[in-house]
Amino acid sequence: MKALIDVIPTAEQLALFSRVSPGVEVIRGAAGSGKTTTALLKLRACVGFYLSRARRQVNPKPVRVLVLTYNRTLRGYISELAEQQLPDTGISLEISTFNKWARRLTDADNILDFEQTERLLRQNLAKTRLDVEFGMEEALYVLGRFETDQLDDYLSTRREGRGSTPRMERPARQILLDEVIRPYIDHKRTRGLVDWNDLACTIASHDYEQCDVVVVDETQDFSANEIRALLRQCSPEASVTFVLDSAQRIYTRNFNWGEVGVTLRSEKSHRLETNYRNTHEIARFASALLDGVAMDDNGTMPNFDTARGHGPKPIVLMGEYLDQVKAAIEFLSEIDLEQNSVAFLHPKGWFRDLMPALRRAGYPFVSIAGNSEWPQGEENIALCTIHSSKGLEFDHVIMIGLDGSVVDVSAPDDEEDDDEDGGYEPSARLRRLIAMGIGRARDSVMIGFKPSDAPDIMRFVDDELYEGRDV
Repeated sequence: MKALIDVIPTAEQLALFSRVSPGVEVIRGAAGSGKTTTALLKLRACVGFYLSRARRQVNPKPVRVLVLTYNRTLRGYISELAEQQLPDTGISLEISTFNKWARRLTDADNILDFEQTERLLRQNLAKTRLDVEFGMEEALYVLGRFETDQLDDYLSTRREGRGSTPRMERPARQILLDEVIRPYIDHKRTRGLVDWNDLACTIASHDYEQCDVVVVDETQDFSANEIRALLRQCSPEASVTFVLDSAQRIYTRNFNWGEVGVTLRSEKSHRLETNYRNTHEIARFASALLDGVAMDDNGTMPNFDTARGHGPKPIVLMGEYLDQVKAAIEFLSEIDLEQNSVAFLHPKGWFRDLMPALRRAGYPFVSIAGNSEWPQGEENIALCTIHSSKGLEFDHVIMIGLDGSVVDVSAPDDEEDDDEDGGYEPSARLRRLIAMGIGRARDSVMIGFKPSDAPDIMRFVDDELYEGRDV
């Protein structure tokens, strides 16, 4: 599978790592602005700096380098690229997801998986008057943001990243703590179980290793406890780079830098403005989906004014799913698949009817969702969930089967409250998800849905921004 990132630095990127110094650095930028490329270049520059320093020591130790990503698919992609950029000797390199890294450090077993955690929280919520779906997400948010012995801080702390509706006044927060979260913690304790957040809290309170160079990609989807854990394992003179865009946050997590112990200096805070990936047409389409969604300081709207050039308008297929599949297969015949990559993305990873159609048409493909290694075969067609495509890049992106019943979006969340950060209700979160998927594309985008079940996201996109096709 072709990996697209070109690691030749631009003038904008060069300015970010012409000088390397210890401390925490934050790089922000919209989809297509070269954040992952910049992270790799920053990694290479930092490793060179610390290797030079090690060589001047009497008994040099290997430079310990850690690169963390949120999911395994992005881990495989970055690993493929990073290992080409770094020297073979003098460093101890680990490229991992947070969970895999945490399990290695703690050597933990009896870990509850996400499904088990959610099931236990739902059981507790069913005994309360709280909405189960919202309450489950709120509980996960609280567990990830606050340290276990400081959960009472939730009662009075601003709920950053959770939106203004439904409101959570203090009595409701107390119910969530007393009747949902603490019984869940007690259940784990009495049975000798831990969850992934427990591992983060453990690492945040113990010294396991001393990393010299750390790069974290897609930081917006890490929890506060995970960031605290990472910072605890850094040497006093470490260089730590966080790369993020909260406009692409698709999980109910958020934190501010102060609460995780970071005082961010202005010279260590950067924003990439130029869109090096998308065409003007793709960026405008993605930007329209995000219109009105609240942005915090870590978010950046897709910038179509600085897009790399022009191309065809995104294609919107309207018809039955099998007709969408047929049209997508016909579209593949127009692409040079030896030189170009194509990603079929879907919110739930439903490709049952697509896969036999690709086989009948003679198009080899590979499923990459959840793979910890980047595929080495000749296939240049990938099947992936939209969630797992975060941070990846393809020449062409196809998202068919986006019916309203699949992309279930509530009414637009136009009303925001000054006391809370807006924009993270289900409507905004799904708009972010689809916009993020569109932003993976360099040259073309195709989406499709049934006309009788059009997704509500299309209300945000003017007809002039796409080419509609009845199939």
